[in-house]
Amino acid sequence: MKGKALFAAGIAVGYVWGSKSWPEVYRRVRGGAQKVWKNPEVQENVHHATETVQESVPDILDNLYAAGKKLLEKAETMFPGILETKSGQQGNSSTGSSASASAPASTSTPPVRSDVVSDPALDDQTGSDWTDEGGAAPEGPATNTPAKP
Repeated sequence: MKGKALFAAGIAVGYVWGSKSWPEVYRRVRGGAQKVWKNPEVQENVHHATETVQESVPDILDNLYAAGKKLLEKAETMFPGILETKSGQQGNSSTGSSASASAPASTSTPPVRSDVVSDPALDDQTGSDWTDEGGAAPEGPATNTPAKP
């Protein structure tokens, strides 16, 4: 329905702009639109649609909340400790409980180290040859074009 309304609006705009006597056409189109909008049946339908939306929004929000909660519970079962924040983990370790302090450490991932062997962007040594990975060689860019003299 929205697509049809936008299409009709586009036709109306094109008709008005394409007309030589566009001010008169604009006044006629505007008058017709106002007449339709002020129609009691149209206003009654607008009122019913507004009430329906206002009544259904709380139900939609409740359904979204329930679905989000269910998703978080499933994520917690698949990835234990995913819902714990870093500040919460620090708080658990400062309580002195050895069981709670050791649990997050076992589920944490090891830190990621920089890899300069396979990433030419992280290599800052002069004279490195990265032609096999598409990078630049000491002689110039690694392309199939001949070097400029």
